[in-house]
Amino acid sequence: MRIRIVHILVSIFAVGAMLAAYAFDSGKWLAERGDDSDMLRLRAAYEDCVKKIETPAENVAFPLETYPDGTVKSRLRAGRAYMFLDTGFIWGENIRVEQYKSDGKTVEGFLTADNCIVDRKSKSGWVQGNAHMDWDGTAIKGRGIYFSFEREFIKIFSQTEIRAKSLKLGSGKELLQ
Repeated sequence: MRIRIVHILVSIFAVGAMLAAYAFDSGKWLAERGDDSDMLRLRAAYEDCVKKIETPAENVAFPLETYPDGTVKSRLRAGRAYMFLDTGFIWGENIRVEQYKSDGKTVEGFLTADNCIVDRKSKSGWVQGNAHMDWDGTAIKGRGIYFSFEREFIKIFSQTEIRAKSLKLGSGKELLQ
């Protein structure tokens, strides 16, 4: 009886692994991660926008995306900011981008930065200077950071530092029984 249960569990695990492998396309993932075209677009836009800033607003907040019910999903807060209405870009200094859980109140993760530009249409951004991100206890620091809310992706180009809270893995004994 025990052997039959183990056989059933192994079969279920194998089917689950096959489904997961089928659902995840590593080639597509690598191609997307290797494509820096959006980052290059935003980096150029950052330089262009900085030249055009006239009188930035101070201590402002802009919603970046919402849940289907209208609750704020992500928000940019800035010490100084300028919105470019023609392109949908927001330039900011001393910024904090917060991602909220579906209740719209609980912060799931955040990014603080010296400066950045965010494209509200593509839900992506470029940090020219230093930035710090905290997501569920994992802290990431760096300089020159591209992020995309839609693709749930962040790429750091220099001075990268990652600190993750400890992983609690079992001893593996349960696998040997």
